[in-house]
Amino acid sequence: MDAATITIVGCGALGSLLAARLIEGGLRVQVLQRAGEQLNALRDKGITIIGDRTGQDRNFALAAVSDDPLELAPSRLIIVLVKSYSTESVYPAQNLLSQDGVVLTLQNGLGNVEKLVNCFKEKQLAVGIDTYGAYRISPGVIGWGGDGYIVFGPWVKNRNMNWAYELLKTGGLEVSYVDDPMPFIWRKLAINAMVNTTAALTRMKNGELLDYESIMTLMRELGKEAVIAAGRAGIQLDFEEIWKIHLENLERTANNKPSMLQDVEAQRPTEIEAISGSILQYAKDEKDFPYTRTVYSLLKAIESKFCA
Repeated sequence: MDAATITIVGCGALGSLLAARLIEGGLRVQVLQRAGEQLNALRDKGITIIGDRTGQDRNFALAAVSDDPLELAPSRLIIVLVKSYSTESVYPAQNLLSQDGVVLTLQNGLGNVEKLVNCFKEKQLAVGIDTYGAYRISPGVIGWGGDGYIVFGPWVKNRNMNWAYELLKTGGLEVSYVDDPMPFIWRKLAINAMVNTTAALTRMKNGELLDYESIMTLMRELGKEAVIAAGRAGIQLDFEEIWKIHLENLERTANNKPSMLQDVEAQRPTEIEAISGSILQYAKDEKDFPYTRTVYSLLKAIESKFCA
């Protein structure tokens, strides 16, 4: 086993961008991907990033690609990037993880790590957020949406995973390690609740959202409701701080299509349950969180048209 071997489970737009950065940093990256066009493209041609931060189109070769974990090498770090509703599909990856390994989920929404506990040991799990931007152009071909950062920490408190932080940092990613990742998870949830839903409903990229006062007003209300939900979950957040980060993210990733917009355009299931649905779990009654409830209902209706 090579300590620098990283396995990405779910190599879509974001997974491809992170894989490319890590390969660029000299690390060995392999992919566990469900069967389909994306798997075939990654296996045949690797990852192509269009218009990356250098302004060039670049191709990156993966160490291995398969839908069968038995065909991949043991790994000390597994990064989970499948859609929240597909978390159970990660379970076969347990055969890849070394005894002292770490499984890091960077998925959207809440409840993902709780599902992974059913397969991996709690002490092996880490949870985090990322703000990198990427969007799918075609199988294996990804558009660069803007650089960002990763923040993660152990699911079990006081568990030392600094080596994973050092590994990702060596790979060229902007990364921070924290003892308690849950405030960051909730902060990312609030941001996703603002940008993913409005982008999916309006079919706009991140930067375009900034041009409409009505959308900005809606995003503020969605963010405020998410902060209230966080407080009820025991996580105290500062909305104005989150709003500032949100605006910075929109500007930095102006050309990015949020994942929920990509899902709607591709007519596949969205992560509305893991995002807005998670917030609604903390509503006091059916009238509470009216803005979140409205976008949730609209997106569920849109989703039902192609996910019947």
